[in-house]
Amino acid sequence: MCQLLISFLGEIGYSAAGVGTGAESLALYAQRRPELVILDMKLPDMDGLEILRLLKETDASCRVIILSSYSTVSIVVEAMKLGAENYLIKPTPLPELQVLIDSALQRPLPAGADGGLEGAIGNSEAMQEVFTMVRRVAGTQATVLIRGESGTGKQVIARAIHVLSSASQGRFVTVDCVNIPPSLMATELFGHELGAFTDARFQKKGLLEVADGGTLFLDEIGLMPVDLQASLLNIFETQRFRRIGGTEELEVSVRFLAATNADLEDLVKKGAFREDLYYRLNVVPLDLPPLRDRGEDVVLIAEHFLDLFVSLHGTPPRRLAADALDRLRASALPGNVRELKNVMERAVLMTDRSVIRAQDLIIDRRSKSASNEARVGIGADGAVSIEFPPQGLGLDVIEQQVIEAALEVTGGNITHAAALLHVSRDTLRYRMTKHGLEAKREP
Repeated sequence: MCQLLISFLGEIGYSAAGVGTGAESLALYAQRRPELVILDMKLPDMDGLEILRLLKETDASCRVIILSSYSTVSIVVEAMKLGAENYLIKPTPLPELQVLIDSALQRPLPAGADGGLEGAIGNSEAMQEVFTMVRRVAGTQATVLIRGESGTGKQVIARAIHVLSSASQGRFVTVDCVNIPPSLMATELFGHELGAFTDARFQKKGLLEVADGGTLFLDEIGLMPVDLQASLLNIFETQRFRRIGGTEELEVSVRFLAATNADLEDLVKKGAFREDLYYRLNVVPLDLPPLRDRGEDVVLIAEHFLDLFVSLHGTPPRRLAADALDRLRASALPGNVRELKNVMERAVLMTDRSVIRAQDLIIDRRSKSASNEARVGIGADGAVSIEFPPQGLGLDVIEQQVIEAALEVTGGNITHAAALLHVSRDTLRYRMTKHGLEAKREP
């Protein structure tokens, strides 16, 4: 059945890969991030509902169609509750499956909260500028280079551009330059002919062909091997290429988007990136701000993830206490939205109370403040000094660092630190809990 479906999907224009166990499916999904999963309910190592649950934990937006020999209503309901797109009974009617696949892959991503755009969330001025730019460039054929730190949502913005573009009826195909080994990059991108090399036992369509009529997203383009960059530049210009081992020149119609967290200009200077490709990519640069520069967006996004994981894991409703919100505002979160997502999922899973407090948020020590260390200091005479960076300092960050400095001066003695700060011991302990701080020793 698996081989039949792969063959059928190839005939109707899709690229597909098949696996025989749940573990293999989870590993392949993590590596390739396919647009759609067709999942059997009965596999040798685990059942389909368990796999579906794990896939949704890995990527809440993944699309899954369930196949099963059983039509038990409770199983169908459970699959739908876990987020399956649809459910088909075997033997699978291929025309009906094609309709479901076409429908699932052409379905736009859900809109975000007020002020958001196709799955992106943000009311800050910085993100509103991003959304304006997305709407401006989506209807054009311009190549967009999305720049930003890791975890800022570059792929989400790329998908939004695709959904709003004239290529939205085509596929959104990602070339993952991080996880595709350099030795396999060419065959993944261009495909290959039967017998092109030792292991080429069949003809394979490359991601360029798969994206024909749609959008090709080059994720972390700075990691693309230099020897492939010239070929890619030629494709940008001509929209023509050959499969590896082939002689026929193929033509595609593809919208190109790219993303990077690297400084491409610096890579050009070092000879690790072609200058001509850089200028071809950088037609419309779109810079995503880090989460620490997005103000109250951190609260909006945290509450979104809180609701998402409560629903996903079937836990009772939760809400964030004021001290938890204060701690999120005061945290740099260098991993940005991706790190915040992990923080909120851990809080949902590891907390039994209906109210999540600051101490329930497990945040990396590197995320404690939105600025470099030693911005606030207390001298031996008790005088406080504050060094403001160009982007400024949040009041919560200043308070946190003043407390840390007082504890350092007093060797972790809470009573002495409280006296130094002119607050009661209980008030200081409350403030320490708010910021997730611990004294090195009790008095």
